Amino acid sequence: MDLDTFITTFYVLIDDWYKSEIDYAMQRHAGPGLEMSDSEVLTVAIAGQWQVGVPWRSERSVVRYMQQHGRHWFPGMLQRSQFNQRVRDLWAALVRLQQIVAQELWAGELYECVDCVPLPHCSLAQAASHDRHWLSGGLGYGGNQGGWYWGEQLLISVTATGVVTGWLVGQAQIEDRWMMEAFVSTRHEYMGLIGPEPPPQKRNKEIQVATAESFSPAITTGVACLVSYLADEGFNGQRWIAHWQDEYEATVITAPPANPLVLSLTVQGQHPVALQWYRNGAAIAGATNRFLVIPHATPAHSGNYTLEASNALGRADSGPLQVTVTPDAGWVSGVAEWRESRYGRPRLVSAGQPASVWSTSF
Repeated sequence: MDLDTFITTFYVLIDDWYKSEIDYAMQRHAGPGLEMSDSEVLTVAIAGQWQVGVPWRSERSVVRYMQQHGRHWFPGMLQRSQFNQRVRDLWAALVRLQQIVAQELWAGELYECVDCVPLPHCSLAQAASHDRHWLSGGLGYGGNQGGWYWGEQLLISVTATGVVTGWLVGQAQIEDRWMMEAFVSTRHEYMGLIGPEPPPQKRNKEIQVATAESFSPAITTGVACLVSYLADEGFNGQRWIAHWQDEYEATVITAPPANPLVLSLTVQGQHPVALQWYRNGAAIAGATNRFLVIPHATPAHSGNYTLEASNALGRADSGPLQVTVTPDAGWVSGVAEWRESRYGRPRLVSAGQPASVWSTSF
């Protein structure tokens, strides 16, 4: 696709969406007309997030490019400071657009990668000399370089192909697992922040719990993609992993395993729908959720897998999904999207899709 087609198509899609979803809610003030429409500002802002196949490499350089070469698309292209102010005014619409574009681009992905990264506001020396003045944020520790910093932290979720599907800003002192709790609970319904049941030795002790005020607006988290999350050891802990699965139906794998097995199917039916996975006719203990995930699959896990769904009106099963695990496979997966609907008997939508086996590296 050439650049002119890319910009024109993008603008038409954004302008149609803006007029149908946003325009009616925008407040208008008396005064001269805008040099750039909201749709034009959003088009440049979203296009600036592309860094492959385009003649710019950052959100800053896209403004410079449009000023020099893009006047035939945007005759009223603003200076950078004015443009940045307009983008800040439209931040909610921009975030929603990012999510819509991400949903179009992540189709077919098997997992999302999540991690926390520092957002330093200033040096520690500046923080010490300006304490309780104009600086916000707090003292945190971590990041790829390690060490202490003053500011906030960002939890970001990215697909294997580099599509950002959601993000959340929190205070620097919040541990990774509470960041993940805020992220997956918001995607599921609302920011719950309940956490898992504490271990027996800590049940009578005060445990630090994050609050909703510790995070950025929940609009930035995006929507659940119904795939597994890959995370580093900072998100580890069986209590937390089980809690995320049980409360939010979020499967978190806390290290890139050598050979994970991931299976899913599409089921529709009146709620509540009970699910059970079987291998070679035998029920798999605990396999009653959206996905069957075996983090370290071996050839012993090969066989015929079946998902059984039942509700008050009946029962259905998927038929066998034949899975063969080879010792050198990087990923093993038989995946088809699935969902539950609130009507009728349980009905299988995708059945008998054989698993595919391929290798990859981390």
